Amino acid sequence: MSWIGKVVIVTGGGSGIGRAVCHRFAKEGASVIVVNRTASKGEAVAEEITEAGLIATAMQADVSSEADVKRVVEDTLAKYGRIDVMVNNAAVCPQIRITEMSLQGWNEVITNNLTSVFLFCREVLPAMVGNGGGAIVNVSSVHALATLDGYSAYAASKGGIVSLTRAIALDFAKQNIRVNTVLPGAVHTPMLESSIKNLDTPREETMKQWNEAQPMGRVGTADEIASVVMFAASADNSFMTGAVLVADGGMTIDL
Repeated sequence: MSWIGKVVIVTGGGSGIGRAVCHRFAKEGASVIVVNRTASKGEAVAEEITEAGLIATAMQADVSSEADVKRVVEDTLAKYGRIDVMVNNAAVCPQIRITEMSLQGWNEVITNNLTSVFLFCREVLPAMVGNGGGAIVNVSSVHALATLDGYSAYAASKGGIVSLTRAIALDFAKQNIRVNTVLPGAVHTPMLESSIKNLDTPREETMKQWNEAQPMGRVGTADEIASVVMFAASADNSFMTGAVLVADGGMTIDL
């Protein structure tokens, strides 16, 4: 399908998977809204895209803020007049056991990872319905299926995304709106690098262990996940909604 003339919002677009998703949609001709909490990161990605002769606009936002979410959607509609795809990718991932986590810490994970999906979906859906349809892709994680020590809040938020995706997909199936979720496994992103920094093991040794732990012998790349996100969003994929797409190099099938 052609993405020319289509408008795509991507949260967490300033780095990692979000950055790769922004570049991929822009390369295919879409107008991309790069949403990021740190304005400079979102602006840098938008500049990379526009310097290549493609279309992107950076918008700073705290995805857990109702006011910020409303502003992003309103400004997008004011500038482009439509929203065709919403990619909810922004997330935080603290590594802390539940007995050591404060209520504030728990709420920060849930609001940034899960409530943000609710907020953006709620705001873009009326515009999509009015436009005759659209696609929402929510980026969850394999932590929704199986997790590790110290990821209780993160796993809960990502599991919630899967269930929320299915519910929204059912609610809007007859209005030509498809809602799917992508579950990445270990992917080489700044978030993964941040996790490595918190370990006592040297980076090179940790990366070697992570690569060897994957059935495919390596962690994934952000571009590989971006391809799955684009597949989920594509109108060519017109009969899939409420689906869970696991892209983890075989991690969750390995006993």
